[in-house]
Amino acid sequence: GLTIHKFGVKKLEPGIIESGYIKNEAALVAVLKDLVKELRVATAKVSLPEERMYLFKTEVPTKNLDEIRQNIEFKLEEDVPIPPTEALFFFDLLPAEISSSKNIVSVSVAPKDLVNFYLKVLESANLSVIGFQVQPKAIARAVVSPDNKETLMLIHTMGKKVGLHIVCGEVVCFTSTITLIEENDLITLKREINRVIDYWNEYGQGGTIKKIILSGKASIEISKDPTLSPDPSIPVEIGQIWRNAFSNNHYIPPIPFENSLEYAIAAGLALP
Repeated sequence: GLTIHKFGVKKLEPGIIESGYIKNEAALVAVLKDLVKELRVATAKVSLPEERMYLFKTEVPTKNLDEIRQNIEFKLEEDVPIPPTEALFFFDLLPAEISSSKNIVSVSVAPKDLVNFYLKVLESANLSVIGFQVQPKAIARAVVSPDNKETLMLIHTMGKKVGLHIVCGEVVCFTSTITLIEENDLITLKREINRVIDYWNEYGQGGTIKKIILSGKASIEISKDPTLSPDPSIPVEIGQIWRNAFSNNHYIPPIPFENSLEYAIAAGLALP
């Protein structure tokens, strides 16, 4: 298995990044430079903010990756409000068990200028970017076993911001980010969980949700609410961030379990 070589957290002051937009480039570069110096790193895998992404599913006529890419390019204008020349996209094929043997892909689309801005900032901090990935996909890579073909809801808490994501066999099929009035605002959170589950049951493709998995700083606290899940048949569990990296029977990580929940996105990005 893998081991944890370096880790660290830098808190950003309010206003540096808002809703996925970089508002204070100089301040962000300064924080990143401090982290680069502290950890002595030169390369990075980077998560893109879900709030600035567009997600849709579509059927494609083939499993050939080049042909799928061409097919998606033709459909972009129908599904997202970005001209194809100004868009970057990623896609994943849904497992046959979920897509009823049809060729269904989940497509994530990012504005090219957003990606270029993030790239510029990171390069200004002396980081060479290996690649980008959307946040929900990184979380799924960390907390969902590769052989798990079930439909799951992932809830990732980030202070007052909470990501609600549905994954079908590790593929992100639905995603939403909400802002709470205050941290651990369970009334609003439970209302949104109900809304997403109701929407998925009516319009989703991929079967019913089998489990809710929590990650992020507030996971342990909100997991104590026995009514977090609106349906007794949908259990709630706290994510095992390192499950796809190593076995705790052979290696004890230097990050305490309750702190590790903050590293869900980074853990998913770090997996080879």
